[in-house]
Amino acid sequence: MPDTNIVRLIREQANIVEVVSAYVRLTPSGKNYKALCPFHQEKTPSFYVSPEKGLWHCFGCNAGGDVIDFVQRIEGLTFTEAIAKLSRQLGIRWQPSPATRREEWARERLLQLNQWAVEFYERVLWASEIGEKARQYLFQRQISTATARMFRLGYAPAAWDVLVKESQEAGFQINELLQSGLAQKTREGQGLIDRFRDRLIFPIFNPQGEPIGFGGRVLGDGEPKYLNTPETPLFQKRKVLYALNLARNAIREKGEAILVEGYMDAISLHQAGFTNTVATMGTALNTDTVQILKRYTNRIVIAYDRDSAGLNAAMRSADLFRMHELEVRFVDLPEGSDPDSFVREFGAVGFRELLERAESLTKFRVTWLVRSHPKPSPEGLQAAVRLLASVTDPIEQKSCLQLLAEEWSGGQPERIGALEQALHRALLQYMRQQRQPSQTTKSTFPDPIATSLASSSVIPQGIMQAERDLMAAMVQDKECARKILSMISPDEFLLSRHQELARLVSACLEDESFADLPALVAELGDEDLRQTLSGLLLSDLSFLSARNALEDRIQRLRRYKLEQIARHQRAELLRKMATGQISPDDPTFKVWQETLKALKTQSKVGV
Repeated sequence: MPDTNIVRLIREQANIVEVVSAYVRLTPSGKNYKALCPFHQEKTPSFYVSPEKGLWHCFGCNAGGDVIDFVQRIEGLTFTEAIAKLSRQLGIRWQPSPATRREEWARERLLQLNQWAVEFYERVLWASEIGEKARQYLFQRQISTATARMFRLGYAPAAWDVLVKESQEAGFQINELLQSGLAQKTREGQGLIDRFRDRLIFPIFNPQGEPIGFGGRVLGDGEPKYLNTPETPLFQKRKVLYALNLARNAIREKGEAILVEGYMDAISLHQAGFTNTVATMGTALNTDTVQILKRYTNRIVIAYDRDSAGLNAAMRSADLFRMHELEVRFVDLPEGSDPDSFVREFGAVGFRELLERAESLTKFRVTWLVRSHPKPSPEGLQAAVRLLASVTDPIEQKSCLQLLAEEWSGGQPERIGALEQALHRALLQYMRQQRQPSQTTKSTFPDPIATSLASSSVIPQGIMQAERDLMAAMVQDKECARKILSMISPDEFLLSRHQELARLVSACLEDESFADLPALVAELGDEDLRQTLSGLLLSDLSFLSARNALEDRIQRLRRYKLEQIARHQRAELLRKMATGQISPDDPTFKVWQETLKALKTQSKVGV
């Protein structure tokens, strides 16, 4: 990691307006500058840069941070790489530690070896007789020469050690060949052989276009059908998206990414004009993959074939998508088709029609269930209940239940209500059965903010705006911060990131370091927190001119939270009454009454 003094020096010396202007056209807007956001598609500027505070923020996609965050995101760099780039631009001498220098030298050698291998495989494919087999395969798969060259495709000869011998002649060492994954030891352990033999080669690049690994499809007899570079210092497949180096600009321009599973799916779609396509590396969607995509867009269209294990995993990833605030839609490919075969048969027009019909996650899951159970049979009802029980968000669960009822109504609107009731009863019974083994006599109430209100999209806009106003005043104005924290504790805010920021503000006030708050958050390494803070620091505070502006907003938050607690307590009470679990001394009713009393009291006396 770079020295903290270097990081601080870069933040102090870098002119954020000059840095950002190299990528987007900024226009003055009061004390700040504005532009169309480079990270999502928009027609009205919502991207702001503050030279005074050294921050940028987009109020459309909520991306934001300091100059280092901007370079990281726009270039797709790691933190260390962004520091190195800005250091060079600013003329700041940065001397990495000896250990860091050794790591960088080793990394550079692996990159050089991989680059050499890319060119080696390309020569074999295009300039040798033995490459004819692979050229014919590409012709059969309708991949043009221009497309193949754009993706730097190659061919690994069937011989055992051609690459090993030629790479050593080029000056690369045995340990480098092993570390890169291009070679492996023989079973006897006495020599080296090529890892990829008689395979069409797909070089894999990082977002900056550096070769970090390879994939190979066997062209003769042999297993596995596809083989990837093993885990190396450059290549961790769960953190890699194939073709992102070619797709990242198109993803930003179009405002969404198309996600597929295979090399050929990505290549065929790019050739058909869908240049915002990337592919996962044979792994299920995970936090790393989603975070990479999040750097470029908030909208993803998943186009996996129907019999894919990845598709089933993606349909179970609702919480992952919600946590990263992604809008996800699913393409419903015909049975037996993948994006590659579909676009070859039906062309770009056919695939575009599929994209236009892509469904939300909830609708897609319902479509799949109804396809297997077209009528509300006992088996279908059981499958529906399991699906509904797996949906943790109550609003999404209700939407899913309504969609199921509509699909099973057979076009008869009068049946929808009865079907909704039947599904609701079956779900309650299923949940009751699931809870029975772990029932306790003690009555507990879940925190409504931590459950149904886990996402800010569930909270009413007016309430959410009141909380944002309070947080903006707290991080921008020291006296406002003191006043707000004297009336409300950090834990009373609705969003966890606001609670965390409020605690930091409180600590800064105690340490007399309020002015250092942006620098402190920047050093925490929490990207979500940095983005939230950048937006709050650039928010308008004109609402403060109203009388009792802070007090009114605090009262609204408190009342809303009490209302949610009362709603959950009432639901728990009704559930116990419906299942006969309530006893004369059960505290549920009394606690609910106390909450209602607190609500009435607050309405009378205010804050």
